[in-house]
Amino acid sequence: MPRSDRSEDESEPELPYGAQRISEADYFRKSEEFRVWLKREKSKYFDELSGEKARSYFRKFVKAWNRGKLSRSLYAGLDPASASSETHTRHKWNFKNTRADDEALRAVREQVGSANRASSSSSRPAGRVQGPAMPSSSDLVYAREVTREAEEEERSLKRKRDKAETRDRVEDMVGPKEVGREGMLEKKRAKREADRSFRERGDEGLEVDERTLFGSGGGDSFKAQYGIPGRLLLILTATIPRIARRDAAKQRAEAAREEKAAASRERFTAMQQRNDATMAMFQALAKERFG
Repeated sequence: MPRSDRSEDESEPELPYGAQRISEADYFRKSEEFRVWLKREKSKYFDELSGEKARSYFRKFVKAWNRGKLSRSLYAGLDPASASSETHTRHKWNFKNTRADDEALRAVREQVGSANRASSSSSRPAGRVQGPAMPSSSDLVYAREVTREAEEEERSLKRKRDKAETRDRVEDMVGPKEVGREGMLEKKRAKREADRSFRERGDEGLEVDERTLFGSGGGDSFKAQYGIPGRLLLILTATIPRIARRDAAKQRAEAAREEKAAASRERFTAMQQRNDATMAMFQALAKERFG
């Protein structure tokens, strides 16, 4: 026999009972055999594994299956109705069955198994069975976690929107709060203006006539030139820059909030899309399984 033919036969041995080779795509179709193998060979229970751990063990199961290293009973096919419940969970129910109960249970299992085999042979073509089974418990747990995370993200975004709206309403009434060095300078300027106003109002303060304050024409000349009292003009001159700075700070705060909200919306949209894709996958699996 040529070397190439011999190596090919060694790499792909014939499997018992004419069984077909499998791949990681048969995760659902070979779930019962996988559970039995986990219990017998690894002393593990499927329902106690995470989704990632179960996939890792299934890859080892696929390699052993394709090499013909598994028990011959697994290649012959398992009857789901007669598969032992011990492969699904570590818990054991403490019920005492009589011999009559055992006989009746065995008869029911045989009837269900024969009915399932007859239904499968009449409704499905011969050869390898295509299509997945129902999602496992680990997949359902993952779907619930994704849904819960999406709901929590949505609630968090709603709280942030409500908080931002409340802050906007407050700033519309009193203006944004100055922060950092600019805020400290603004407080100092306000204090100086308050002290100056107090000194100007004080009875013991320096008396200055309108000619000295407003020029040779006095207050009437200043009013005639600008249309407003000189003291009010001074107050407005000191206040206008503050208003401009406040408006600029408000615009910067609004731009930062909008940028943050846009990033939050993008994260939520991405999570919602992943959730929709996961649910669509489960719906498709259920539809293919049950029609």
